[in-house]
Amino acid sequence: MRSFQFNEDQLCDIGKLAQSLLQDENDPRSSSYKRILIRPKINWLLFVTWLICPIILCVLVFTAYKLWQYSPEYNLPIMIIIVLTYLVCTAKRMIIFSIRVYQRYAPDSIRLKCRFEPSCSEYMIQSIQKYGLIKGLVRGMKRLSRCNIDGGGYDYP
Repeated sequence: MRSFQFNEDQLCDIGKLAQSLLQDENDPRSSSYKRILIRPKINWLLFVTWLICPIILCVLVFTAYKLWQYSPEYNLPIMIIIVLTYLVCTAKRMIIFSIRVYQRYAPDSIRLKCRFEPSCSEYMIQSIQKYGLIKGLVRGMKRLSRCNIDGGGYDYP
């Protein structure tokens, strides 16, 4: 909490007094707040690896069934199960990765509109990491629904 001391001359000009009280560049509720954008680095090799892994697994299963001469009607269901299992296991990381891509490439005009600290995208990442995929996404979507230019303040998951 900040403390202020006023003299009688300052109390006469209410406009300047209000501006000195409400204009703080470090407070997200202030209209003069200046957000510092952080552009995360994207590891595209990791992303390509995530995409290639289920393909390699399916090729290995298909090759194993060919070598062991099992009936081919089991190939498709097993490959679908492998891909779905892989997607469920990596969904949290992929969603966080997609948010990081947004943070990296979204224009400044969009990213600077958030009046909350941390920003809505960073809040989404923190809530997914703290509460898990489903509850974190729900909390992040609620935060996005109440984010606007007029509001603001500190809001951590």
